[in-house]
Amino acid sequence: MPGKLRCSLLCEDLEQERLFRPLLERLLRRRIRVEPRKPHGGFTFVLARLKETARYVRRRPQEAVGLLVVVDGDRVGFQGRLAEIRNALREAGIDDQEPDRIAICIPTRNIETWALWLCGVSDLEEKTDYKLRYQQEFKPGLGRNDLVEAWLTTSPERREAEAKRLPALAHGRAEIERLRSRARD
Repeated sequence: MPGKLRCSLLCEDLEQERLFRPLLERLLRRRIRVEPRKPHGGFTFVLARLKETARYVRRRPQEAVGLLVVVDGDRVGFQGRLAEIRNALREAGIDDQEPDRIAICIPTRNIETWALWLCGVSDLEEKTDYKLRYQQEFKPGLGRNDLVEAWLTTSPERREAEAKRLPALAHGRAEIERLRSRARD
């Protein structure tokens, strides 16, 4: 795969974009194309765009093209959403067993859970909706890249705790790293 990875971000909402666009730009050292979305995109919107966007990536095996798909786990949870996305990819003719340049992050229950963790909050789990708590306690004081910096500088001990308390976040980190490693191939 010659050249730097050109990556698209397909996500539900602006809060997801605020974390993942600058994170990918920093890791891949490229501008990231954000797939157009409605102001309140949602999971159904992402699924509708997923097939077309994933096919675009897969039709270019010789090009450095990647895709990060981000959807909240909501009430379905991490495994439920992952199954829905993998099913949509199979319907698009993409075998999920084949190594590819499509990564999937599923903040569970929502992106605010991950943001709180990155802000240092430890009393979290994936079934509770922390959106209001994050908006009241942290969002007003955070700079644009604070969460990205926290993502990149998380200690090994914190990551170990993260894997136990927030397995969807640990999976998301692995997906981002897999996409990043594909950029270096």
